[in-house]
Amino acid sequence: MAYLSRADLDDYAERILYNFVKAEHPNGHLCYNVDPTRLAQFYGYNILYVPITRNGSILGQTSTGTMWTSIIDPNGNDIFFFLDGQTILIDERLSNDPKCYGRRNFTIAHELAHQFINRAYPEVYGTQSRIICDYRRSFKPHKEITDWREWQADALAASLLLPKEAIEEAMFCFGLGEKINVLSKKYSEYKYKRFCEMAEFLQVSKSALAYRLEQLDLLERNCLIHEAQQRKGVA
Repeated sequence: MAYLSRADLDDYAERILYNFVKAEHPNGHLCYNVDPTRLAQFYGYNILYVPITRNGSILGQTSTGTMWTSIIDPNGNDIFFFLDGQTILIDERLSNDPKCYGRRNFTIAHELAHQFINRAYPEVYGTQSRIICDYRRSFKPHKEITDWREWQADALAASLLLPKEAIEEAMFCFGLGEKINVLSKKYSEYKYKRFCEMAEFLQVSKSALAYRLEQLDLLERNCLIHEAQQRKGVA
């Protein structure tokens, strides 16, 4: 198995986005908001919203080759579904809830990242033809790396949704300066509010944006996870 570094994935994301942005913005304007659905369609992939599981445990699924998988029909029965190697399945719950736009976009980008990595670096997956992505609750950037394929897909998805140039421009537009020293809902309410507005503008979740800012060394200290644990009574 090949291991791609974060720098490798950032470089690859730039190459992927170059032709897409050129087609979407022929006048050369900066692309602030990368729509992963349009990106997928641009490169010949189809997005289908279906009930993948009964309990919503699998939010996205794709395959790098032809194979059969199972989904749930309108009557609640398991049925076979043919994946052609060009289709990305997204749980239909994400298409109806406007509060889920960040999770939806990241799930699409994550599954698309699997396809892109397999296309350019087939040695990463070897003979494995089926990739299942499971985001049960939220994107967790600080979880322990136990599956390099999933880590690489997460990292490439973040690079695709949040290009460095777009983030730097957005930080300026939202009055966050060149770098956020401390991101805290409790101790820096103004910056936190602007950060939330920036995440909504870029159509990503707050956790995904914070993760990308840390990747780019644009966020020095992220207190949001610790503060959320305190509110839940977790030590």
